[in-house]
Amino acid sequence: MLESDTELPPSSAIESDFPYREVNRLAASEAYNKHHYRPTNYQHKWWARRLGSVFRTICLSALSDADTTAAEVWEMYAEANDFEDAVVLDPFMGGGTTGQEATRVGAKFIGSDLNPVAWFISRMGLAPQTSMLETYFRRVMNRSREEIRPYYQTECPECGDETGAQFYLWVELVESEDGGMEREYDVLVVDYKRDGGATVVCPQCHRLSDVAEPTESECGNCAHEFDATREDVRVAVDSPNAVFNGGERPAYEPYAVKYDCDCGSGFTAFDEFDVGKLEAARARFAEVESDLPLPEQSIPEGGEKTRDLHNRNYTEWTQLFNARQLLALGTLLRHITDVDDELARHYLTLTFSATLEFNNMFCSYKGADPRGPGAVRHIFSHHAYVHPGEPLENNPLGTKPRQSGTFRYLYEYRLSKALEFQNTPVERVLGDDGTVDRKEPIGGETIGGKPAESVADLAEGDKSHYLHCGDSASLSMPDGFEVDAVITDPPYYDSVQYSELADFFYVWLKQSLERDFPDIFRADSVVSEAEAVGNSTREKSLDDYERLMEGVFSSANEALTEDGPMVFTFHHKKPDAWGAILEAIDGANFRVVNTYPVRGENRLSVHINGQRAIQLDSAIVCRKGHKREEGRWEDVADRIEAESRERLSQFHESDDDDLSLLDASVVVRGACMTHFSAYERVLDDGEEVSEREALNRVEAITKRLNAEEF
Repeated sequence: MLESDTELPPSSAIESDFPYREVNRLAASEAYNKHHYRPTNYQHKWWARRLGSVFRTICLSALSDADTTAAEVWEMYAEANDFEDAVVLDPFMGGGTTGQEATRVGAKFIGSDLNPVAWFISRMGLAPQTSMLETYFRRVMNRSREEIRPYYQTECPECGDETGAQFYLWVELVESEDGGMEREYDVLVVDYKRDGGATVVCPQCHRLSDVAEPTESECGNCAHEFDATREDVRVAVDSPNAVFNGGERPAYEPYAVKYDCDCGSGFTAFDEFDVGKLEAARARFAEVESDLPLPEQSIPEGGEKTRDLHNRNYTEWTQLFNARQLLALGTLLRHITDVDDELARHYLTLTFSATLEFNNMFCSYKGADPRGPGAVRHIFSHHAYVHPGEPLENNPLGTKPRQSGTFRYLYEYRLSKALEFQNTPVERVLGDDGTVDRKEPIGGETIGGKPAESVADLAEGDKSHYLHCGDSASLSMPDGFEVDAVITDPPYYDSVQYSELADFFYVWLKQSLERDFPDIFRADSVVSEAEAVGNSTREKSLDDYERLMEGVFSSANEALTEDGPMVFTFHHKKPDAWGAILEAIDGANFRVVNTYPVRGENRLSVHINGQRAIQLDSAIVCRKGHKREEGRWEDVADRIEAESRERLSQFHESDDDDLSLLDASVVVRGACMTHFSAYERVLDDGEEVSEREALNRVEAITKRLNAEEF
């Protein structure tokens, strides 16, 4: 906490102290099992979601009186709470974490986001429920299965019967030096078996065999001996069958099928029977394509993420799917759009959109990785459109209940569990040893409720929330209406290009939702110049980011009660990004009064594991600005180092002693924001120190403390 002659008297608990050590222990567990801890948060993909346990604690602390201690806030965590007179605003609501946590504790919620996909995900996370949902789900499943099932059949290699295909494995075709075609395998292991051994593909005859030791494989068809674990194998193929793409785009050929029969399941080679099914699907798609609700949009050019698609000549969104996938997905969406119950239709549309993530030609199979067999690796396993060497074509309706990435699975194990959690939230409770001891149902709390049509409607009625889709800086409040806290998670400058990734979902959602929300789903793309991110490919600089952030923060300042806190989480590798955020805070007439290091990413997340990435966020607590004095950089730097040393010592003494240099920088930069912001301006030998300069200067403190093994 800041210590200066211009200290503001706290008006809420979070300004003085916060139980970050306790919540970080719980959040570390949640980071590994997010969908179990917060099912409502994981009905649909959204990027860089913050942890529910962290934001629940922030809501409780920000809405509690100043005399509430951190220990008392932590006691409230596993209890029912009711801040019925409070209103919380999130101007960057993203996937809706703040709204879910705020409405749970009884507060009314106002959320805003420029992105229609984020708006819809957030809307459905807070939506009321309908008793007709299960009826319509069964109807859609039955009608879709009747039309789609014939094209997802294969022959069982054991009994010879026609049976369901769970998924198909494809492999990229490349030109050989002599002008022929070759399959380019990552490895020749198709699948590692849980009880040992593996299924492998023969580089000689292309048949599949089960072997005890993949390094010493012998083909059961031609007796060829080979090491199936060697990488980047090229295998000549005489006449490729059923090729997808080709020409200007990468070409792929199917080579294996995962079958599911009454006599068992396993892998078999893709053969003439399977070619026939695929060709039949292609023929059927050609017949009905014009009647299906399929995206017609082109992939926008000039994007940081979408340029990876254009570099391989993907120019239309439908090109990320093969004909059988487009037939199946278009058929499924057509039956969903026929549902006449609006709320049920929206829930099924949400689940359909979630299904897209696992049903496209940018998916792959995790079974060839012995650490994680059996699941579909979805298109956004990285925050990018990653070119697949061996795509997986999933059966979108599946052959059994718990099949990964199917519409049925996502309905029964994502949506249904989310709706159950919405009515009966459950919290984990830490034991005396700091580990999760038990689950505690929180009776009396529910998530979401009836949506309001406007802020005025929210203020006057019994509605629980209002969600605005548009520029947050333009969100206005009725005369005399104020919010009690602003709690948000803004874009982290250039960390994730949300809109370029969200377009993948948007172009399909538009087919179902434009009739209900014409103003929101009218455009062909969600990419917007008003998005508060840095993107060099769109000529959006750090200064543009600071300007956009200041505009949103200024709007939040106008909406916020005089003594209410604005709290947001942030991290970034670059000190200049922190400096830009501090400039935006100051420009919007806020000041930082405290910061706390809180858990963000799972340390083993694919996005950060093995990278120079950060697992800590800084929870930055701001108040409206008041008159401040001048400060001396020498004094400010001393306070920054003292606070950082204390915070890092606490981590060092805890069980969580695995912080990287970048994590340490989050602690130091947070302290810098607090103590620098305490003054109107900071001087060093008579020269004013800017926000960005200050954040760059404290890098020396980070390195010094890190060298001392904090």
